[in-house]
Amino acid sequence: MISLPILLPEGFSSLVVAGMDVTAGQVIAHKISPSEVTVNIAQGLNVPLKYVKKVLKKNPGDKVSQGDVIAEKRNLFGKKQAAIISEIEGIVTRYERDTGNLFVRIDQQTATNELISPVDGRVDLCNNKEIVIHTDKAVTSGRVVSGANSTGEVFVLEESFADRESSSMLFYLDSRAIGKVVLGGKFTREILIKGVSIGVAGFIGTDIREQDLEYMIQKKITVPAMEIDTEAMSQLIQWKGKDVRIDAQHKTVVLQKT
Repeated sequence: MISLPILLPEGFSSLVVAGMDVTAGQVIAHKISPSEVTVNIAQGLNVPLKYVKKVLKKNPGDKVSQGDVIAEKRNLFGKKQAAIISEIEGIVTRYERDTGNLFVRIDQQTATNELISPVDGRVDLCNNKEIVIHTDKAVTSGRVVSGANSTGEVFVLEESFADRESSSMLFYLDSRAIGKVVLGGKFTREILIKGVSIGVAGFIGTDIREQDLEYMIQKKITVPAMEIDTEAMSQLIQWKGKDVRIDAQHKTVVLQKT
Protein backbone atom coordinates (compact mmCIF):
# COMPACT_ATOMS: atom_id res chain seq x y z
CA MET A 1 0.00 0.00 0.00
CA ILE A 2 1.24 3.50 -0.79
CA SER A 3 0.02 7.01 -0.11
CA LEU A 4 -0.34 8.95 -3.36
CA PRO A 5 -0.43 12.75 -2.92
CA ILE A 6 -2.36 14.75 -5.52
CA LEU A 7 -1.77 18.50 -5.38
CA LEU A 8 -4.78 20.74 -5.86
CA PRO A 9 -4.21 23.44 -8.51
CA GLU A 10 -5.05 27.01 -7.54
CA GLY A 11 -8.78 27.62 -7.39
CA PHE A 12 -9.76 23.94 -7.13
CA SER A 13 -11.96 22.66 -4.31
CA SER A 14 -12.20 19.06 -3.13
CA LEU A 15 -15.26 16.89 -3.71
CA VAL A 16 -14.08 14.13 -1.35
CA VAL A 17 -13.36 13.82 2.37
CA ALA A 18 -10.94 11.75 4.45
CA GLY A 19 -12.10 8.16 4.81
CA MET A 20 -14.00 8.13 1.51
CA ASP A 21 -13.39 5.34 -1.02
CA VAL A 22 -12.63 6.53 -4.55
CA THR A 23 -12.26 4.78 -7.89
CA ALA A 24 -9.97 5.46 -10.84
CA GLY A 25 -11.57 8.08 -13.08
CA GLN A 26 -13.71 9.57 -10.31
CA VAL A 27 -13.86 13.36 -10.09
CA ILE A 28 -12.24 14.28 -6.77
CA ALA A 29 -11.94 18.07 -7.15
CA HIS A 30 -13.15 20.78 -9.49
CA LYS A 31 -12.83 24.43 -10.37
CA ILE A 32 -15.84 26.42 -11.50
CA SER A 33 -15.03 29.37 -13.75
CA PRO A 34 -17.13 32.53 -13.38
CA SER A 35 -19.98 33.12 -15.83
CA GLU A 36 -19.31 36.89 -15.77
CA VAL A 37 -16.03 38.77 -15.95
CA THR A 38 -15.42 42.27 -14.60
CA VAL A 39 -12.93 44.67 -16.20
CA ASN A 40 -12.09 47.95 -14.46
CA ILE A 41 -11.53 50.36 -17.35
CA ALA A 42 -10.46 53.33 -15.21
CA GLN A 43 -7.68 51.37 -13.52
CA GLY A 44 -6.69 49.44 -16.62
CA LEU A 45 -6.05 52.60 -18.65
CA ASN A 46 -5.26 54.90 -15.71
CA VAL A 47 -7.93 57.44 -16.60
CA PRO A 48 -10.41 59.37 -14.40
CA LEU A 49 -13.90 57.89 -14.10
CA LYS A 50 -15.44 60.84 -15.96
CA TYR A 51 -13.34 60.03 -19.06
CA VAL A 52 -14.05 56.27 -19.20
CA LYS A 53 -17.01 56.67 -21.56
CA LYS A 54 -14.71 58.36 -24.05
CA VAL A 55 -12.27 55.44 -24.16
CA LEU A 56 -14.83 52.62 -24.25
CA LYS A 57 -15.10 50.71 -27.53
CA LYS A 58 -17.77 48.29 -26.36
CA ASN A 59 -21.14 49.14 -24.85
CA PRO A 60 -23.90 47.13 -23.14
CA GLY A 61 -25.37 44.67 -25.63
CA ASP A 62 -22.24 44.50 -27.80
CA LYS A 63 -20.65 41.12 -28.57
CA VAL A 64 -17.02 40.66 -27.53
CA SER A 65 -14.57 38.21 -29.11
CA GLN A 66 -11.04 37.24 -28.14
CA GLY A 67 -8.65 39.93 -29.35
CA ASP A 68 -11.28 42.68 -29.52
CA VAL A 69 -10.35 46.12 -28.18
CA ILE A 70 -12.63 46.84 -25.21
CA ALA A 71 -11.20 50.27 -24.44
CA GLU A 72 -8.43 52.41 -25.89
CA LYS A 73 -6.61 55.53 -24.72
CA ARG A 74 -5.02 57.98 -27.19
CA ASN A 75 -2.91 61.11 -26.71
CA LEU A 76 -3.67 64.62 -27.96
CA PHE A 77 -2.29 63.72 -31.38
CA GLY A 78 -4.52 60.68 -31.72
CA LYS A 79 -1.73 58.17 -31.21
CA LYS A 80 -2.72 55.05 -29.25
CA GLN A 81 -1.14 54.94 -25.80
CA ALA A 82 -2.79 51.92 -24.22
CA ALA A 83 -5.60 49.45 -24.82
CA ILE A 84 -7.53 46.72 -23.01
CA ILE A 85 -7.85 43.59 -25.14
CA SER A 86 -10.49 40.92 -24.50
CA GLU A 87 -9.28 37.42 -23.62
CA ILE A 88 -12.79 35.93 -23.67
CA GLU A 89 -15.92 35.76 -25.80
CA GLY A 90 -19.20 37.11 -24.47
CA ILE A 91 -21.71 39.94 -24.29
CA VAL A 92 -21.25 43.28 -22.52
CA THR A 93 -24.05 43.41 -19.94
CA ARG A 94 -23.49 46.73 -18.14
CA TYR A 95 -21.12 49.53 -17.23
CA GLU A 96 -20.94 51.11 -13.76
CA ARG A 97 -20.12 54.83 -13.98
CA ASP A 98 -19.30 55.14 -10.28
CA THR A 99 -16.70 52.32 -10.29
CA GLY A 100 -15.43 52.15 -13.88
CA ASN A 101 -16.32 48.44 -14.07
CA LEU A 102 -17.43 46.89 -17.35
CA PHE A 103 -19.21 43.50 -17.06
CA VAL A 104 -19.01 40.81 -19.74
CA ARG A 105 -21.16 37.67 -19.61
CA ILE A 106 -19.29 34.64 -20.96
CA ASP A 107 -21.09 33.07 -23.93
CA GLN A 108 -20.79 29.46 -22.84
CA GLN A 109 -22.30 28.06 -19.68
CA THR A 110 -20.21 28.22 -16.53
CA ALA A 111 -17.15 26.10 -17.32
CA THR A 112 -15.94 23.42 -14.92
CA ASN A 113 -12.43 21.98 -14.78
CA GLU A 114 -12.18 18.57 -13.14
CA LEU A 115 -9.41 16.68 -11.32
CA ILE A 116 -9.65 12.91 -11.72
CA SER A 117 -8.41 10.21 -9.33
CA PRO A 118 -5.76 8.11 -11.10
CA VAL A 119 -6.35 5.06 -8.86
CA ASP A 120 -8.78 3.11 -6.71
CA GLY A 121 -8.20 3.72 -3.01
CA ARG A 122 -9.24 5.50 0.15
CA VAL A 123 -8.75 9.19 0.90
CA ASP A 124 -6.26 9.54 3.76
CA LEU A 125 -5.96 13.31 3.82
CA CYS A 126 -7.91 16.12 2.22
CA ASN A 127 -7.22 19.84 2.66
CA ASN A 128 -6.94 23.00 0.59
CA LYS A 129 -3.55 21.96 -0.81
CA GLU A 130 -3.69 18.25 -1.56
CA ILE A 131 -5.65 15.01 -1.55
CA VAL A 132 -3.76 11.92 -0.39
CA ILE A 133 -5.09 8.55 -1.58
CA HIS A 134 -4.04 5.29 0.10
CA THR A 135 -3.94 2.56 -2.55
CA ASP A 136 -2.57 -0.86 -3.41
CA LYS A 137 -3.11 -0.24 -7.12
CA ALA A 138 0.07 1.74 -7.74
CA VAL A 139 3.81 1.93 -7.11
CA THR A 140 5.84 5.11 -6.85
CA SER A 141 9.31 6.38 -7.66
CA GLY A 142 11.43 8.73 -5.60
CA ARG A 143 13.61 9.61 -8.57
CA VAL A 144 13.28 12.05 -11.43
CA VAL A 145 10.81 10.75 -14.00
CA SER A 146 11.18 11.76 -17.65
CA GLY A 147 8.55 11.97 -20.35
CA ALA A 148 4.77 12.24 -20.36
CA ASN A 149 1.95 9.96 -19.20
CA SER A 150 1.60 6.70 -21.09
CA THR A 151 -0.36 3.45 -20.95
CA GLY A 152 0.63 0.05 -22.24
CA GLU A 153 0.85 -3.68 -21.63
CA VAL A 154 3.69 -4.79 -19.37
CA PHE A 155 6.58 -6.43 -21.26
CA VAL A 156 9.34 -7.87 -19.06
CA LEU A 157 12.81 -7.71 -20.58
CA GLU A 158 14.05 -10.78 -18.70
CA GLU A 159 17.62 -10.49 -19.98
CA SER A 160 18.07 -7.07 -18.33
CA PHE A 161 17.91 -8.67 -14.88
CA ALA A 162 20.87 -10.94 -15.70
CA ASP A 163 24.50 -9.88 -15.48
CA ARG A 164 24.91 -9.06 -19.15
CA GLU A 165 26.71 -6.38 -21.11
CA SER A 166 24.48 -3.42 -21.96
CA SER A 167 25.36 -3.81 -25.62
CA SER A 168 23.66 -7.22 -25.71
CA MET A 169 20.50 -5.67 -24.28
CA LEU A 170 20.12 -3.74 -27.52
CA PHE A 171 19.72 -7.08 -29.28
CA TYR A 172 17.05 -8.39 -26.91
CA LEU A 173 15.00 -5.20 -27.05
CA ASP A 174 13.11 -5.86 -30.26
CA SER A 175 9.71 -5.60 -31.94
CA ARG A 176 8.07 -7.55 -29.09
CA ALA A 177 8.25 -4.36 -27.02
CA ILE A 178 6.55 -2.03 -29.53
CA GLY A 179 3.65 -0.20 -27.88
CA LYS A 180 4.39 -1.78 -24.49
CA VAL A 181 5.76 -0.64 -21.13
CA VAL A 182 9.14 -2.33 -20.74
CA LEU A 183 10.13 -3.61 -17.27
CA GLY A 184 13.73 -4.42 -16.54
CA GLY A 185 16.81 -4.07 -14.40
CA LYS A 186 19.57 -1.82 -15.72
CA PHE A 187 18.61 0.48 -18.58
CA THR A 188 21.37 2.53 -20.21
CA ARG A 189 20.89 5.60 -22.34
CA GLU A 190 21.45 3.51 -25.46
CA ILE A 191 18.66 1.13 -24.49
CA LEU A 192 16.30 4.00 -23.73
CA ILE A 193 17.01 5.65 -27.07
CA LYS A 194 16.50 2.39 -28.98
CA GLY A 195 13.19 1.90 -27.18
CA VAL A 196 12.08 5.36 -28.22
CA SER A 197 13.09 4.67 -31.83
CA ILE A 198 11.12 1.42 -32.11
CA GLY A 199 8.02 2.81 -30.38
CA VAL A 200 7.86 1.43 -26.82
CA ALA A 201 5.23 3.02 -24.57
CA GLY A 202 7.59 3.49 -21.62
CA PHE A 203 10.45 2.18 -19.48
CA ILE A 204 10.41 1.12 -15.82
CA GLY A 205 13.71 -0.11 -14.42
CA THR A 206 15.52 -0.68 -11.13
CA ASP A 207 18.78 0.89 -12.32
CA ILE A 208 18.64 4.01 -14.52
CA ARG A 209 21.26 6.69 -14.14
CA GLU A 210 19.90 10.08 -13.18
CA GLN A 211 21.92 11.76 -15.93
CA ASP A 212 20.22 9.51 -18.48
CA LEU A 213 16.79 10.50 -17.20
CA GLU A 214 17.90 14.14 -17.35
CA TYR A 215 19.08 13.58 -20.92
CA MET A 216 15.60 12.34 -21.87
CA ILE A 217 14.09 15.46 -20.29
CA GLN A 218 16.52 17.81 -22.04
CA LYS A 219 15.76 16.22 -25.40
CA LYS A 220 12.02 16.62 -24.70
CA ILE A 221 11.45 12.91 -25.28
CA THR A 222 7.85 12.15 -24.37
CA VAL A 223 8.27 8.39 -23.88
CA PRO A 224 8.31 8.06 -20.07
CA ALA A 225 11.14 6.42 -18.14
CA MET A 226 11.26 5.92 -14.38
CA GLU A 227 13.27 4.06 -11.77
CA ILE A 228 11.65 2.04 -8.95
CA ASP A 229 13.02 -0.15 -6.16
CA THR A 230 13.27 -3.93 -6.36
CA GLU A 231 10.25 -4.49 -4.09
CA ALA A 232 8.03 -2.41 -6.35
CA MET A 233 9.49 -4.19 -9.37
CA SER A 234 8.54 -7.57 -7.91
CA GLN A 235 4.96 -6.34 -7.63
CA LEU A 236 4.90 -5.03 -11.20
CA ILE A 237 6.34 -8.22 -12.69
CA GLN A 238 3.23 -10.00 -11.44
CA TRP A 239 1.31 -7.66 -13.75
CA LYS A 240 3.06 -9.08 -16.84
CA GLY A 241 0.77 -9.02 -19.87
CA LYS A 242 -1.63 -6.54 -18.23
CA ASP A 243 -1.91 -2.79 -18.68
CA VAL A 244 -0.27 -0.16 -16.51
CA ARG A 245 -0.24 3.61 -16.78
CA ILE A 246 2.86 5.68 -16.06
CA ASP A 247 1.79 8.93 -14.41
CA ALA A 248 4.91 11.07 -14.85
CA GLN A 249 3.51 14.03 -12.93
CA HIS A 250 2.96 11.99 -9.76
CA LYS A 251 5.96 9.65 -10.37
CA THR A 252 3.56 6.74 -10.15
CA VAL A 253 2.79 3.51 -12.02
CA VAL A 254 -0.94 2.78 -11.84
CA LEU A 255 -2.15 -0.80 -12.23
CA GLN A 256 -5.06 -0.72 -14.65
CA LYS A 257 -8.25 -2.67 -14.05
CA THR A 258 -8.39 -6.08 -15.71
